[in-house]
Amino acid sequence: MSLRLATSVLVVLLSGSPAVHALETDEDQPVYLEADSVLVDEQKSQSIYTGHVQVRQGSMELLADQVRVHHYPDRRPEHITAVGSPARYRQAIKRQKEDVHGEALHIEYDADKGELTLVGKAVLYQGKDTFRNDRIIYDRATGEVKAGAIAQGKERVRIVVNPAQHQRDQSQESHRPHPK
Repeated sequence: MSLRLATSVLVVLLSGSPAVHALETDEDQPVYLEADSVLVDEQKSQSIYTGHVQVRQGSMELLADQVRVHHYPDRRPEHITAVGSPARYRQAIKRQKEDVHGEALHIEYDADKGELTLVGKAVLYQGKDTFRNDRIIYDRATGEVKAGAIAQGKERVRIVVNPAQHQRDQSQESHRPHPK
C-alpha cells in the first residue's frame, strides 16, 4: 500500500464521523500528516505512524509519539490509538471562542461509535475550564462527556469551571447581531 493510500486512511478517519459541535468545514480540509516512520501492513489491516506524529485537518490537530490505525478491508478506519507522553488533541468548536483540548497517555477513537476515549492522566479543557480523570469518554456526535465510574474510571473526577469566562461568553453572544 502506498503512503498516499495510508494517508487516505487518516482522511477517512477524520472526515467520516463529523462532530456536531466541531467546525463543519474541518471535514472538507486536506489532511496533513508527518511522522518519522510509517509501516503499512495490508495483511493485518493496520497502519502504524511512529515518531513525533502530527496529524492536522482544518482546526483539528493530533500529536502523539505513535498512532496506530486498524481499518476495515475497504480501508475505512475501525479503531485508532494514539500514544504519547502525553498524546494531544485539539479542535475548534462551532460558536465557541476557545478550542477544545484533550490530552492523555492513550487516546482511542472508535469510528463506529464516534467516541474519543482519553485514558491515563486524562484532561479535557476549554479556556480555563478543566475536566480531569483517569478515563474520559467524549462522544463527538452529541458532545456528551463521561468520566469517573460511569466511564469505568477508578479516580474521582476533578472539574474546574471559571464562571467569569462563561458570563463573558454569554454576554458577548447576546450582543452579537443575528443573521437575517
